[in-house]
Amino acid sequence: MKKQLLSFHHFFVAVVLITKGFDKIQHHHSFIGWTIQLLGIIVLIYFIFIKLSKKPHSLLELFIHLFESIALFLTTYVYFQEGKTLLPYVTLIAGIGFLIATFLHLKVHEKQ
Repeated sequence: MKKQLLSFHHFFVAVVLITKGFDKIQHHHSFIGWTIQLLGIIVLIYFIFIKLSKKPHSLLELFIHLFESIALFLTTYVYFQEGKTLLPYVTLIAGIGFLIATFLHLKVHEKQ
Protein backbone atom coordinates (compact mmCIF):
# COMPACT_ATOMS: atom_id res chain seq x y z
CA MET A 1 0.00 0.00 0.00
CA LYS A 2 2.79 2.42 0.90
CA LYS A 3 4.59 1.87 -2.42
CA GLN A 4 1.37 2.52 -4.32
CA LEU A 5 0.94 5.82 -2.51
CA LEU A 6 4.56 6.75 -3.14
CA SER A 7 4.10 6.57 -6.90
CA PHE A 8 0.64 8.17 -6.97
CA HIS A 9 2.11 11.68 -6.91
CA HIS A 10 3.68 11.02 -10.32
CA PHE A 11 0.23 10.25 -11.74
CA PHE A 12 -1.26 13.35 -10.12
CA VAL A 13 1.48 15.61 -11.51
CA ALA A 14 1.05 14.05 -14.97
CA VAL A 15 -2.70 14.72 -14.95
CA VAL A 16 -2.19 18.34 -13.86
CA LEU A 17 0.45 18.94 -16.52
CA ILE A 18 -1.50 17.30 -19.35
CA THR A 19 -4.70 19.19 -18.57
CA LYS A 20 -2.88 22.52 -18.19
CA GLY A 21 -1.03 21.94 -21.44
CA PHE A 22 -4.29 21.18 -23.22
CA ASP A 23 -5.82 24.34 -21.74
CA LYS A 24 -2.93 26.49 -23.00
CA ILE A 25 -3.20 24.97 -26.48
CA GLN A 26 -6.92 25.83 -26.52
CA HIS A 27 -6.05 29.44 -25.65
CA HIS A 28 -3.65 29.71 -28.62
CA HIS A 29 -0.42 29.41 -26.64
CA SER A 30 0.81 26.46 -28.66
CA PHE A 31 4.49 26.34 -27.68
CA ILE A 32 4.03 26.54 -23.92
CA GLY A 33 0.96 24.30 -24.11
CA TRP A 34 2.70 21.56 -26.08
CA THR A 35 5.76 21.82 -23.83
CA ILE A 36 3.74 21.38 -20.65
CA GLN A 37 1.68 18.61 -22.21
CA LEU A 38 4.79 16.76 -23.40
CA LEU A 39 6.29 16.98 -19.92
CA GLY A 40 3.07 15.55 -18.50
CA ILE A 41 3.06 12.69 -21.01
CA ILE A 42 6.66 11.82 -20.12
CA VAL A 43 5.78 11.74 -16.41
CA LEU A 44 2.73 9.57 -17.18
CA ILE A 45 4.90 7.15 -19.20
CA TYR A 46 7.29 6.96 -16.23
CA PHE A 47 4.36 6.24 -13.89
CA ILE A 48 3.15 3.41 -16.14
CA PHE A 49 6.71 2.09 -16.46
CA ILE A 50 7.24 1.84 -12.69
CA LYS A 51 3.83 0.21 -12.24
CA LEU A 52 4.61 -2.45 -14.85
CA SER A 53 8.27 -3.10 -14.01
CA LYS A 54 7.90 -3.13 -10.19
CA LYS A 55 11.66 -2.69 -9.85
CA PRO A 56 13.41 0.22 -8.16
CA HIS A 57 15.16 2.55 -10.58
CA SER A 58 17.07 4.98 -8.39
CA LEU A 59 18.81 6.96 -11.13
CA LEU A 60 15.67 7.18 -13.25
CA GLU A 61 13.70 8.37 -10.23
CA LEU A 62 16.32 11.05 -9.64
CA PHE A 63 15.90 12.37 -13.18
CA ILE A 64 12.10 12.21 -13.11
CA HIS A 65 11.97 14.22 -9.86
CA LEU A 66 14.17 16.88 -11.44
CA PHE A 67 11.99 16.75 -14.54
CA GLU A 68 8.80 17.15 -12.49
CA SER A 69 10.22 20.08 -10.54
CA ILE A 70 11.10 21.90 -13.77
CA ALA A 71 7.65 21.16 -15.20
CA LEU A 72 5.93 22.42 -12.06
CA PHE A 73 8.02 25.61 -12.04
CA LEU A 74 6.99 26.19 -15.65
CA THR A 75 3.36 25.61 -14.71
CA THR A 76 3.76 28.03 -11.79
CA TYR A 77 4.98 30.67 -14.22
CA VAL A 78 1.95 30.08 -16.45
CA TYR A 79 -0.44 30.36 -13.49
CA PHE A 80 1.16 33.65 -12.43
CA GLN A 81 0.83 34.95 -16.00
CA GLU A 82 -2.87 34.05 -15.96
CA GLY A 83 -3.37 36.00 -12.73
CA LYS A 84 -4.38 33.03 -10.58
CA THR A 85 -4.27 33.75 -6.85
CA LEU A 86 -3.51 30.57 -4.88
CA LEU A 87 -2.82 27.90 -7.48
CA PRO A 88 0.66 29.19 -8.42
CA TYR A 89 1.77 28.85 -4.82
CA VAL A 90 0.57 25.24 -4.67
CA THR A 91 2.54 24.30 -7.78
CA LEU A 92 5.53 26.32 -6.55
CA ILE A 93 5.58 24.42 -3.25
CA ALA A 94 5.21 21.12 -5.12
CA GLY A 95 8.07 22.09 -7.45
CA ILE A 96 10.28 22.96 -4.49
CA GLY A 97 9.34 19.63 -2.90
CA PHE A 98 10.38 17.73 -6.01
CA LEU A 99 13.61 19.72 -6.16
CA ILE A 100 14.36 18.77 -2.55
CA ALA A 101 13.53 15.14 -3.37
CA THR A 102 15.97 15.35 -6.29
CA PHE A 103 18.79 16.52 -4.04
CA LEU A 104 17.98 13.86 -1.43
CA HIS A 105 18.00 11.12 -4.08
CA LEU A 106 21.27 12.48 -5.44
CA LYS A 107 22.81 12.38 -1.98
CA VAL A 108 21.66 8.77 -1.44
CA HIS A 109 22.78 7.78 -4.95
CA GLU A 110 26.27 9.21 -4.35
CA LYS A 111 26.65 7.18 -1.14
CA GLN A 112 25.91 3.93 -2.97
